[in-house]
This record gives sequence, structure tokens and C-alpha cells, in this order.
Amino acid sequence: MKKLLVLTALVVFSFTNVNAQDGVDKVIEQAKNGGFYVGANLGFSLISNSYYPGYNNNSSDDYGSFNFGFDAAYLFGVIPNLEIGLLAGYTQFIASGEYASGEIDNDTGNFIFVDFKDASFIPVAVSGRYFFADRKFFGGLDLGVGINVAGDAKTGFYARPKFGFNLNKITLIASFQSISGGQDYNSANGVNVYSLNGFKSINAGIEYGF
Repeated sequence: MKKLLVLTALVVFSFTNVNAQDGVDKVIEQAKNGGFYVGANLGFSLISNSYYPGYNNNSSDDYGSFNFGFDAAYLFGVIPNLEIGLLAGYTQFIASGEYASGEIDNDTGNFIFVDFKDASFIPVAVSGRYFFADRKFFGGLDLGVGINVAGDAKTGFYARPKFGFNLNKITLIASFQSISGGQDYNSANGVNVYSLNGFKSINAGIEYGF
């Protein structure tokens, strides 16, 4: 009887040990599917100012013509085809337009207009992506904060949904980028004449995986 109990205990222990090891092996294998990614992108700004009646604006009233940036991320597998990790980068919105406010310059009697200013951010985000079709395609999302590092823009919530096509080590990526931090524009006497409510762009880029 004692021999039977000892034998049963050994079998149970061995089985548990094998299952535990299998679980560890699966986690390790999933983590191997992740890695480091570095990428760069170029896009078009989707920011536009309001139109003010009575002002004939002969120049562009868009915030700017384009946006560019780069980022680096480390992702690891949590379940098959799903990777989650952290991302940090840099993105800059190039301003080229101007706007006319509803305020009148008391000295000239004309509408006050001011050139838009560039804005730069460091995005820090949680990043995730889910792979389809034997890891050839993925849908992803970055969520975090866009920290303003240049210009008068405000730090804000950062979101970037994206779609990728995997070419082995190289991945082509299309994305939409949004940073909620706006930017205030004041007249020479300190009166707020216009405010942007955020920064948005649509981007295309390339990424390399290690």
C-alpha cells in the first residue's frame, strides 16, 4: 500500500512538473515572437483653423502641410498573435499656414492674423498589435501621452491606430495620429485670439524589427 501511494505521488508530481514546464515553455515561445522595433513615418496634417466671416484670406488657412516622426518599441507576446509593450518616439508638426482672428487691431482697424507655429512632441505609450494571416498583417494601437518639447503646444493624450504589412524584417505601416494637447495664440496685448484643440495627421511609414 505504501509503495502504491509513493508511486502515485511520484506520477502526480511528474505530471504537474511537466505541465508547469510546458507553461513556462509556452510563455518563453510567445515572448520570442516579440522584439525591438524602430520606425520612421511621414504624413499630412489634418488640422485646419476656423473661417472668420468678413476676412478675405488669400493664403492657406491650414495649420501646416506635413508631419514627420520616428519611434522605437519593445513588444512581447502575451498570447498567440498578440504583442504588447512600450513605445517612445518623436513627432513634429510643421506649420506653414496662417489664420485671421475675430479680433480687430485698434491701431490699424484690420483683423489680427498670426502665423501658425511648429509643434514637437515625444510620445510615450503602451503599444499593442494583433497579427493575421501567418503574421503578414497586423492591426495595432498606441495609447499614452504626447509630451510637448518644442513650441507653445500643450502636452496631451496620444493615440495612434495603425495597420501594418510585414515583409519579413521590414514592415510597411499606415496610421492615424492624434494628440489632444492644443495650442493657444495670443495677440500682442496678450488677448487669446485663437486656440487649436489638438494635433492630427495621417501617416505612412516603414519599420524594422530585430
